[in-house]
Amino acid sequence: MSTQSSASGPERRRAERVPMAPTGGPVSVVGARLIDVSPYGMMIESPLAMTEDAVLQFRVAVEGRKTDISARVACCTPRAGTRPSYGIGLEFLDMPSEVREQIRGVLVRHTAAHPAR
Repeated sequence: MSTQSSASGPERRRAERVPMAPTGGPVSVVGARLIDVSPYGMMIESPLAMTEDAVLQFRVAVEGRKTDISARVACCTPRAGTRPSYGIGLEFLDMPSEVREQIRGVLVRHTAAHPAR
């Protein structure tokens, strides 16, 4: 678990999230704009605010393979921009271990191919 601090308090993520391009990447969410992802959670952009601790259903695609999962809304923060939108931080609840490992491997390869600038 990370112990770095953020503007909102101590960082509690178990793994670093990897940004995904607006045009897509090796991990995507059906019907949502994926901002970043880790094997344990993700942030999506939403035009609507969501209630913290709500449990939602998502279809996640990893290299084209789709899996239905549940995720808990960990945070909901307004995003800057010309149109109203929110960053929704989600914690995966029932991610199958093989899908979690597939995400981990994909993100390692993606990060190596697209190093941070």
